Amino acid sequence: MKADLHVHSVQSDGSFTRGRILAAAAGLGITHLAFCEHDDTRFYPEAAALGRRAGVKVLRAVELSACDPQTGVKAHVLGYLFRSTSAIDALCAPVLRRRHANCLWQIEVLHGLGYRISPQDVLPYAQGGTLYKQHIYQYLLNSGQSEALFGEISRRLFKNGGPCDRQIEYPDARLAVAAIREDGGYAVLAHPGQQQNFSLVPALVEAGLCGLELCHPSNGAADRAQIRELAARHGLFCTGGSDFHGAYEAGRDRLGAFLAPGDCPLPRVCDAMEQNGGL
Repeated sequence: MKADLHVHSVQSDGSFTRGRILAAAAGLGITHLAFCEHDDTRFYPEAAALGRRAGVKVLRAVELSACDPQTGVKAHVLGYLFRSTSAIDALCAPVLRRRHANCLWQIEVLHGLGYRISPQDVLPYAQGGTLYKQHIYQYLLNSGQSEALFGEISRRLFKNGGPCDRQIEYPDARLAVAAIREDGGYAVLAHPGQQQNFSLVPALVEAGLCGLELCHPSNGAADRAQIRELAARHGLFCTGGSDFHGAYEAGRDRLGAFLAPGDCPLPRVCDAMEQNGGL
């Protein structure tokens, strides 16, 4: 098995369609793939059908944006193979609304700064219905108002306290884990090396955490060693994925470059569920 269990498409903040990604995955020999769209579970049936045509098994998956309310430390929680979506969707719906509203506010700020931009200009880029800052970047590039997708505008206006640098409120990471478990899924802490949230693992384990994302482009050698140690200590399995966003991730465009470890149980559970008619 070759499983890339962390991929994003145009349905959230990726630049490629699911059909294009699955065709590329098949060409790379990838057998299992998970579209972990941010805070949105709606698109699995279409992805599963596209996967069958491409010869790639698609796992039901999602990536929940969360944080530790005490410290403000961010945590992304991946959910896999959930059998229902009611608890997940209840947690995600407010996040999607806040993210979309924040992007509309950023567009208003840019317009006030003299950029030729309106919601009507950017909304066509949001094929999943929710705006992301990457859609704003893409419009500014396509309209000749930015020299690069992740250029000066991104650095000066959207980061480092710039006029468009505003965070939204995220739910408690423990609630994200609990929602995935309530819907019958497997909860995995995404890229802990990127967000340096290792201290949250014990509390997330108490909430029902099942695994840690080991193979990821942002996890360095020291991070991977810590992930293995925490997994062994708490009885967690390890997963992996490229966190592929296509052109919407600066410096990263490597589908299949970070595969799940061979002992990751999720692909085998997916196969068993499929054989039993559970997907």
